[in-house]
Amino acid sequence: MALFLQILVTGLAVGAVYGVVAISFALIFRLTGVVHFALGELISLAVFATLFLAVGTGPVARTGVPMSRFLPALAGGLAVAAVAGYLLYVAAVAPFLRRGSTLGWVGGMVAVAFAIRGFLAATFVRLSYVFPDPFRFDRLSNEGVIRLSGGASIQVRSFFVAGAGVVLAGAAAWFLDRTRRGEALRAIADDRQAAELVGLPSERLLALAFALAGALAAIAAIVGVPSAPVSADTGALIGLKGLVAALMARFGSPWRALAAGLAVGLVETGVSSFHVGPLRLGPAYRDIAPLALAILALALARLSPGEGVTE
Repeated sequence: MALFLQILVTGLAVGAVYGVVAISFALIFRLTGVVHFALGELISLAVFATLFLAVGTGPVARTGVPMSRFLPALAGGLAVAAVAGYLLYVAAVAPFLRRGSTLGWVGGMVAVAFAIRGFLAATFVRLSYVFPDPFRFDRLSNEGVIRLSGGASIQVRSFFVAGAGVVLAGAAAWFLDRTRRGEALRAIADDRQAAELVGLPSERLLALAFALAGALAAIAAIVGVPSAPVSADTGALIGLKGLVAALMARFGSPWRALAAGLAVGLVETGVSSFHVGPLRLGPAYRDIAPLALAILALALARLSPGEGVTE
């Protein structure tokens, strides 16, 4: 029972990050029919921009950055992700969408993704970096770890990450349902030509959506990454699992995307930790299980742009 509870809480925390990333994928797909192949690299860019602004490119202790220095660095990292998302749409997506060239925007996004990854690999040359943790859960009793009977344990941070995922999903749903810009984006998703006829600036709003999607995914990742080392490939892996969740949710509403992300997180953690008798897959299979889910989701999904934005 203790192991099951550990898997449940840890899986929900991991899945909350994937779920918020899935919300970003779903938002972009419903608005444009574009799968945001560079989203994972935007996450890495935000993570390492935050790291650079906080401590530079040198080594840092996990608890070596005070909140007074981390918060401005975080704001800068998110601004980098938002600006990069905006420019990505303007330079690598919009020109090809106007011409109806699917290969064009796919190629443009892939090129940008490789450029970002190459830049990060050349700038941050260590195999991995420790991302600073300003929240200092280690100052709590038992160093922020709840120890259960049977040797299982739960990090208090897991509750924080899971709660942050729910808050971000709620903020995304509120933005789409309760704000004027959100209503305008939903109108564009329903019928872009009609939205433009009534005067909505679709190009500017779509660029804004790309900026918001990059920043939203980056927030979720930055909340989650202090629990593990980070490298230039970290964002790509998070983005891939977020895409799996988006496929499972059929690129639907923020709450559906979050639920799918939680499911992916539970499967991943369960595969890593749970065993029945001699049957135990272990951590080596944690990344394979989400890919298997992606294949299944692709086999079952029949999607069209604009479907289900407000579900």
